Amino acid sequence: MIAAGVSGRYPDLGRGRIALLLLAVAYLVSPVDLVPEMFLGLLGLGDDAVVALWLGGAVLADTDRFLAWERTSPTVIDHPPPR
Repeated sequence: MIAAGVSGRYPDLGRGRIALLLLAVAYLVSPVDLVPEMFLGLLGLGDDAVVALWLGGAVLADTDRFLAWERTSPTVIDHPPPR
């Protein structure tokens, strides 16, 4: 799906959307947070939870749209050239 989006074959997943998804992943794995867990405990985990929920929902929705698009797009089969 990402390869099709980056190459332009799948127009519904633009580079901006891919960048947002990658930024969300980077935020989740980064030790730097907007609300640090060290000082605010559960409240600090809340911002991570919101980003993780958004990321999961976005990936599921984009995957569902991609699979529907892939089912309706025509299939091209390349035949070897005649000898």
